[in-house]
Amino acid sequence: MCGIAGIISTTEPILETSIKAMTDAMAHRGPNGEGHHIEDTFAFGHRRLSIVDLSDAGHQPMIYIDRYVITYNGEIYNHGDLRAELENVGYHFNGHSDTEVILAAYDFWGVECLAKFNGMWAFVIYDRQNKSFFISRDRFGVKPLYFCQTEKTFIFSSEIKPIFEYPGFEKRINYNYLNKYLNTGPQEHLAETIFQGVFKFPKASYAILTANEATDLLKTNKFWSLNINESSERFSQENALKYANRYYELLLDAVRIRLKADVKVGSALSGGLDSSSIVYLVNQLLREDGKIELQETFSSIFREKETAYCDESYYINLIIKQLNVKSNFGTVDESEITDLHYDVIKSYECPPDNTCIAGPVVFRTVKSTDVKVTLDGQGADEQLAGYLGYLNSYLTSLSFFDFLQEAPKVLRTPGTLKHVISAFFMLSFRLIFGWPRLVKVLNILGYNYEPNLNKRLKHDFDTALMNLLHYSDRVSMSYSIESRAPFMDYRLVEFLFSIPACYKIHNGWTKYIARLAFDGKLPDEVCWRKDKMGWPSPEEHWFRCTPLRRWFMDTVSQSALIQKVRPGLNIERELDTKKMTKSIRYLNIAVFEKVFFK
Repeated sequence: MCGIAGIISTTEPILETSIKAMTDAMAHRGPNGEGHHIEDTFAFGHRRLSIVDLSDAGHQPMIYIDRYVITYNGEIYNHGDLRAELENVGYHFNGHSDTEVILAAYDFWGVECLAKFNGMWAFVIYDRQNKSFFISRDRFGVKPLYFCQTEKTFIFSSEIKPIFEYPGFEKRINYNYLNKYLNTGPQEHLAETIFQGVFKFPKASYAILTANEATDLLKTNKFWSLNINESSERFSQENALKYANRYYELLLDAVRIRLKADVKVGSALSGGLDSSSIVYLVNQLLREDGKIELQETFSSIFREKETAYCDESYYINLIIKQLNVKSNFGTVDESEITDLHYDVIKSYECPPDNTCIAGPVVFRTVKSTDVKVTLDGQGADEQLAGYLGYLNSYLTSLSFFDFLQEAPKVLRTPGTLKHVISAFFMLSFRLIFGWPRLVKVLNILGYNYEPNLNKRLKHDFDTALMNLLHYSDRVSMSYSIESRAPFMDYRLVEFLFSIPACYKIHNGWTKYIARLAFDGKLPDEVCWRKDKMGWPSPEEHWFRCTPLRRWFMDTVSQSALIQKVRPGLNIERELDTKKMTKSIRYLNIAVFEKVFFK
């Protein structure tokens, strides 16, 4: 896990000071070393966070068989198996890093090597023989890769801040992105960013170009796509058990390969089903390997009475007690909120949908220990229908008889009444007029509605989840910690999207097969927990009931950027509305302006 940067030039000479300034701007991504490599048409830079092969044999930029030069960020979890396969056909390796395996794999299989990688990555390889650059990003965009093109150069980096260091680059706001953010929230799935001229390299893609083509319109190719099951299969308990067992096996192996590291690995624990499942599986694997040391977990908690509505200590403690882990708790004082908020915006390089304070609280706690890698639960909700909003699509797709059977069970979960009522009316309309007319009416009313649950999950997997993956990478790397996500193992993803929707929501339960898989393994209060929180922060209390309210209003009202995009905004009135989402967006824009433009 590292930070990469590079400059590909058509004519201009490249100075080492330019590439060094770029890598210096993301030293937090790689505190264990740096490297630079310059040839006639390009310069590669690298900041190293040593996780696999801590020796100099893992140093980057790396040259392989005097032909390939790479700068790479990520982890290929199955690199050991690929190494053995490549050794069998004659390849030799100087160390045991996954970086060498990537280069040998590209030499042997060409672009087809990407289909063999199980992991997260962003890399650029220069082929001296063909004088070409091979650029790729992993299937789900877990690892970031940005680029900017000028008349004479192609500039790339793991973060946007290094691009600012390139001589002559001018920071400018992309108002199109900014207005989308204000209206609908973060847009990390888009190619554009909040900075004009800076773009994201697409996920599950690659490009091959020469230096002379570096300033042309970038042409990328997809190497992977996700197929989904759109069937309306009826529930079968026999199939449910089969799917639950397969889910457990795949998640277990996803955790197993993500425990491979030459440094200490821990787990983030929120108290929900996803993170608790990972902690359980880590314990199982440690016991299988005969390791007696306790697993370390990291949690964000809120001890004060006023913030208890965001505290998950009860569920966290259930897991700690049952699994006997070494727990680490992070807390935050109100006096730290403003500084932490500035740090979040600086690391994210874009305004998020809330303050996201729980992230830095967890990872600064990790930073205070000797743990260098954490396993985290991102991605499960968008595959297993973990949010209550998914109930609407599911209930609307049922027969009227099945709806009458399912609805009372759904109502046992707090907060579901509105979903059941809306589903009843939409189902009635659908049965009378059909799906096409229902979707058309909803679109006219402003609802971009997807009636098929798996198709809706796929949409959110490709859009909303990208925001969460972005946050996870940025906040963990800002503390020089590697975050690994077992739920983003492509084998598990492909499996979960191949099963019918009726096994994801059943008997009123979201994530049904996941609950079934861990029934009897986790405490019932966690496995069959009805409420969902997901690392919340008590923003309503902070910004309505404490002195932070004045800071909030002053920060927004003094923002020239807010005045430009929302002239006449009454932030005090906005702050007192029932839902704070819009007001938090205004605050985040104001803080973003202070961080990057003042």
